Amino acid sequence: MCLRQARARAASGFTLIELLVVVSIIALLISILLPNLRKARDQAKAVKCASNLHQLSLGLANYIIDYSHYTGSETPSGGIAVWPPRLRFYTGPDTELFWCPASHPVNKWIVRYHPSPNYDLGSPHYYPREIPLTWQSYFSYGINDWGTTEFSNPHLGLGAAIGHDVWGELAANRVRAPSDMIAIADSNADKIYDTVIDPATSDEFREAPSKRHFGGAEVLFCDGHVVWMSYTTLVTEAQRRARNHVARARWNNDHQPHF
Repeated sequence: MCLRQARARAASGFTLIELLVVVSIIALLISILLPNLRKARDQAKAVKCASNLHQLSLGLANYIIDYSHYTGSETPSGGIAVWPPRLRFYTGPDTELFWCPASHPVNKWIVRYHPSPNYDLGSPHYYPREIPLTWQSYFSYGINDWGTTEFSNPHLGLGAAIGHDVWGELAANRVRAPSDMIAIADSNADKIYDTVIDPATSDEFREAPSKRHFGGAEVLFCDGHVVWMSYTTLVTEAQRRARNHVARARWNNDHQPHF
């Protein structure tokens, strides 16, 4: 090839076919890599969620050291959630720990204050004038308040209505198997009892744990360890169908299934 021909070819650039081949290769690489990138992103969120729960476990452990009982869930009337602010006293003011990054940002606990200096809903666990979390607040973690059976006597969960003789804050020594009792987990964040969890999946309350992490939830146990559990392992219907006594017992402080 003469010098003139070489210069003419170089000046012409890529042909249309060559450009199409390059674009096709790039598109193929994206189609191959995108699912893996999405999975890696979701895995990173699950790891951060597990880390959040581990930090909450440290706060819970220190709370128990001071009070010898669990935090309980909410006030007897008004449905004000008390376990988040009780743990916040030990974990520090950064409420980011109480948000699972795999859930929508609307579920973040953002501290807000009422403009009135006399605002007080009778919950001493919050800052002065702070608007508290209620059963209608968006949230992404829930505490095991009732166990498998609501209003049972003896109480099966970690405490529902604080100060109540039967359903109040559970004494720590009543948890028979701390390494196998659910304490806090990803909740079904839909603005209906988001701050609590139990194995029921009724349409009215929808308090079963979330399945946002690969079809399951990150779960904190009473001894402080955190593991991923599948949604079907956690909910009542699947437990009853399989007669899964082990899965069912994990919800209850006496470590019995209570079918």
